[in-house]
Amino acid sequence: MQDALHQSSLAMIRTLKVDTKTGMFVDVTIGVQQPDKVDAEKVKASLPHGIVTVKVVKGGLDIADPENNDPAVIASAAIAVRMEIPQAK
Repeated sequence: MQDALHQSSLAMIRTLKVDTKTGMFVDVTIGVQQPDKVDAEKVKASLPHGIVTVKVVKGGLDIADPENNDPAVIASAAIAVRMEIPQAK
């Protein structure tokens, strides 16, 4: 998720004159096999702009590694951004 966020640009949002504190809404959904182990508040705090909601659901994939007792955890994440665009005067 962090990689996707850091690769994005806010230039378009600035051009539209959207106040990212009050007019931008960021909805995050994370799918993992053990949703209760994800700290949704920590995910929310990592997002620098917008009014953020985080939902953690069952999904993703855990791949067992019985030899090393170190499973690979694959999470799926979706980030939707909505904006209230000011009316032209």
